[in-house]
This record gives sequence, C-alpha cells and structure tokens, in this order.
Amino acid sequence: MKFVKRISLFFIYPLSMFSIGFAANMAIMEFFYPGEKIQIEKEEAPVPEKEPVQVSVSDEPVVTADTRYVIQDYNAVTGEVVEKEEKAPDKFIGLSRDKVVDEIKEYNANPSLTDLEQGFTFMELVSFSSGKIVVRKSYELVQEEKGFFLLNENHYVVVYDHSLSHVYMNTDILVERLPENLRDEILNIKYVEDEKELYNFLESYSS
Repeated sequence: MKFVKRISLFFIYPLSMFSIGFAANMAIMEFFYPGEKIQIEKEEAPVPEKEPVQVSVSDEPVVTADTRYVIQDYNAVTGEVVEKEEKAPDKFIGLSRDKVVDEIKEYNANPSLTDLEQGFTFMELVSFSSGKIVVRKSYELVQEEKGFFLLNENHYVVVYDHSLSHVYMNTDILVERLPENLRDEILNIKYVEDEKELYNFLESYSS
C-alpha cells in the first residue's frame, strides 16, 4: 500500500508543478503583453464574406421638360445660320442621345410639309446634354421667281407672269391714256416687282 502511494505521489507531484508553472507563465504573458491573445483570436477569426453591391452601369443623360431645345436653320445656298429656341418636342422627353438620333432619322424620312416647302434637306443632332439640345435643319432655299411684266397688246395693258410665257391678267387700261414716261416703259415691257406694286398700278389707272 505504501508502494502504491509512493507511485501516485511520484506522478501527481510533477503534474501539479507543471500545471502551476503553466498557469504562472500565462499570467506573466497576460501581464506583460495585454491584448495579445485577443489580437491573435481576431486574426484567426474568419472574415465574413461581403454581399455583392449592385452598381449602376451609367447615369446616361436624357431629355427632360427643362431641357433647352435649340434649332439652327442652315441655308445651304448662302451659308447663313438662324438660331431659335423652342420647347423640346414631347416625343423627345425621356429619351437618351441614341434614341433622339433615331427620332431625327425618322423625321428625315418623313419631314413636315412646311419644311419641304422651304427646301428642307435633312436634320442632324449638333450637341446633346440633359440641359441643352442643339439640332440643325439644312435647307436649300431657292429664290422664288416672282414679279410681273406689263406689255402693250392692241393698245391695252396686259399683265404677264415672271416667265413672260403666261398672261396673268388682261386690263382695260389704254396705253395711250397713261403718262408719257409710264407709257414708254410699258412699250418697252415694264417690270413690276410684286403683287403690291401691280395692284397699286391697277388702282391708279383703271377706268
């Protein structure tokens, strides 16, 4: 029995001393290096995965009700440019640059009658932003031939159109009754610039 006690003491004593020494060592480390254990635990802790953040691809500018809409009327014959500002077309509101270009292409395929009468050729986008749009309409403005010619036919004044090929009006004005200088002009074919001048003449000399 004594032998068994001696063996137990032989193992228990070193084990107790080892435990005491380990505990003392940990206490010393904590005293001289406070927070080191916490730091190690933080470094070893797994980093949580971040959820993917959805980012907008782009903030593409679009036309709004406040967007300034500037039209440049370009005379391709003279090179003159007349600029004017209007309200942006309703069909442009909310559209991006590419969509506005598409709308302009459609307009070029089917322009308004008013533009066609003025010699419209095409429209193009000059600049684009949400604050201001500039478009250019090109025209080939051909000077309209106008005016009239007064001739003497069978002693009466006859009015011809600008081409001198069609009678515009027959009158009851006798050439002989006109003032001499005016009579001479008509005998040599008098040119009248527009309808206003023509009707002033007719009011003055018609019987």
